Amino acid sequence: MSFKPNIIVSKEEFRSFFEGPIIQVHVSEDINSAKVFTAHKNLITPLSLFFTNTLKEWRLWISTQDGIVMLKGGSESFSLQPQLIYCGHLPIKEILTASKPDSTHDWDTEMEAQYKILVDIEDSTLAKLYGLCLYGITCAATFHRIHPTSRILILESTSSIGGPWASHRIFPGLKTNNLWGTYENPDFPMGEEKFSVKKGEHVPADKVTEYLKAFIEETGIDGCLRLGTKVEVVEKMDEGWRLHCNSTSSRDGGGSKFVMSTAKLILSVGLVNRPSIPRYPTSPDFAPKVIHSIDFPHHFPTIVSSSTHTLVIGSGKSAWDVAYACATQPSSTATMLIRPSGNGPIWMSPPYVTPLGLWLEKLVFTRFFGYMSPCPWAEMSGFEGWIRTFLHGTWLGRKIVGAFWGILGDDVIQLNKLNEHPETKKLRPWRDAFEVGNALSIMNYPTNFFDLVREGKIKVIIDEVEKCGVGKEVVLKGGQKMKVDAVVCATGWKSGAGLKFKPEGLEKELGLPTKNMPDTDDAALVEKVKAEIFTRYPFMKSRDTSRLHHPDPSLRHTQTSDPNQQPYRLYRFLIPPSDLQHRSIGFAGALMSLGNASCAYLQSLWLAAYFDGTLPLPEVSSEQLKYETYRDTQYCALRNAMGYGNKFPDLVFDSLPYFDALMRDLGFDGKRKGMVFGMKNWGAESFRSYGPEDYRGLVDEWQKRVEGDGEGKKNV
Repeated sequence: MSFKPNIIVSKEEFRSFFEGPIIQVHVSEDINSAKVFTAHKNLITPLSLFFTNTLKEWRLWISTQDGIVMLKGGSESFSLQPQLIYCGHLPIKEILTASKPDSTHDWDTEMEAQYKILVDIEDSTLAKLYGLCLYGITCAATFHRIHPTSRILILESTSSIGGPWASHRIFPGLKTNNLWGTYENPDFPMGEEKFSVKKGEHVPADKVTEYLKAFIEETGIDGCLRLGTKVEVVEKMDEGWRLHCNSTSSRDGGGSKFVMSTAKLILSVGLVNRPSIPRYPTSPDFAPKVIHSIDFPHHFPTIVSSSTHTLVIGSGKSAWDVAYACATQPSSTATMLIRPSGNGPIWMSPPYVTPLGLWLEKLVFTRFFGYMSPCPWAEMSGFEGWIRTFLHGTWLGRKIVGAFWGILGDDVIQLNKLNEHPETKKLRPWRDAFEVGNALSIMNYPTNFFDLVREGKIKVIIDEVEKCGVGKEVVLKGGQKMKVDAVVCATGWKSGAGLKFKPEGLEKELGLPTKNMPDTDDAALVEKVKAEIFTRYPFMKSRDTSRLHHPDPSLRHTQTSDPNQQPYRLYRFLIPPSDLQHRSIGFAGALMSLGNASCAYLQSLWLAAYFDGTLPLPEVSSEQLKYETYRDTQYCALRNAMGYGNKFPDLVFDSLPYFDALMRDLGFDGKRKGMVFGMKNWGAESFRSYGPEDYRGLVDEWQKRVEGDGEGKKNV
């Protein structure tokens, strides 16, 4: 064999592309292992080592911050080719300990840094995930944990991880709605001392970012990340998927396009990454910045300052956060502008509700209160089936359900004292509490938001912008004019994945949201499942969904949702029914839930089992599977008139039954509160709340079961 054990790139040749130090590659005689030394800051992880059949040439693909570079060499020559080429992220077969290079070569002491080369010639399967929000990170960690020798690559279009908790999306004072202990992976608790968080307090946004970074490092998927890579087109192939990508790295100008292929694909693009920005007639002499709330962190230092007035358009949680940040500055004020044609102010609740002072998050994940919500995927056998049938199938039961929602809504209004001041009354939700969905948020501010409203620091106006005029003037449709220093549009997000799909018609096949009217067959199916839902849950049909408390009586019964909007049509809110036999694509986090951490964990295990073939397929016909998918997704569209179910599943009190359904599919019992005398402890099950801690160790349980059954890794 003519291979040299040491092949060296000169400093000059290396710097011509990297402007960095040299790299040394050690190739063993049996070509089954290699060692790489480098101290270059942009060199992240080697990806693959490939040898030609003649064994006279080797190629090494290396992942850098600027893309994937191929190094090619042979027995007598070496050349560096700066090409953006994809070959896949290979698993760690073994960690090769690097020894100090030969002293005759010009190496700095820093170049003793040990690197891992990921070589696995036998396993050709590759899984890719797109999106590094909580769901994407959790899916990657679970997949890697179950299949440590399978290849995985995680793509992210931005330069940082975390989705809405990425460092560029947060600002001082921002916190989670969750109190400590409810926003953590079940197998990676958010330690109070480690992350400087306290029990009973909302978690600061920067601590969430820190936690997610620590989780990535702890689970060993940090070497699988590729930031600054935007997927633009998803193309379905005969076998697997092809991704058309664009590098967003600043080094190469953000225009380097390349193509990747994968056998398995998880899209975890989130729901809050494509801003919906209104367009107003604007004078060229209008001076203030007009931005979307997604860009508020970037402009925070200039907008959040003393003696300013900020116009905040919208009434969702981000609008409240921006208004609070601005109005708490010395001599500064904010105006919340709420359009009359929308859903109105969201339900903003204190962390603790009801006369008993119950923790709202825990109340939502307590089965007894969950029984008050109709739910087609809930368990209908045993005690739970009996009580749900009583509550939603009988006249008396429906009276109890109606009273519960009335009491819950009245309690929030009284705790916030909304009706005690003419200005706070403008923030009273227009629809009843049953309709809230995830148009529900928590008062997580250090001081009372409503005091700012009562003091005039935050003004609430029900109107819309007519135009942005000359100087600092904004004119409203009602004729009012105001001077502003900035305009922040907290106007929500576009639905869907934000990707192009090939071939034509693939979006419908994948069950993606659309504003196109369904075809005749699908329209008939929608009407059929609606009839079942209204028959099974009469309260869903008879309830008042109008904007009963709208300040303008003439608008109380007008429609606010787009009748053409069709939601995600995914089985278990995870996979297209059309893919069930192929097991090649899944959508993680294509829903809203108050229990995101637990939901991400259970979805990740479900998808991992689905991809490797250890998740049993439903023993029903394809027609029945499609029917169940439409029933569950159409229920979400009908359930919350204030929510987002017409675009994607919107789960609050339906979250725990959804977790139970995922557990049932995996062969687990979702009721995990223990036994009494050999029977389910229904007292604990009904009145003790669930949290991430109740699912701790589930991945280990699954692995032991699969290994014990001899299932192995069928498709991975």
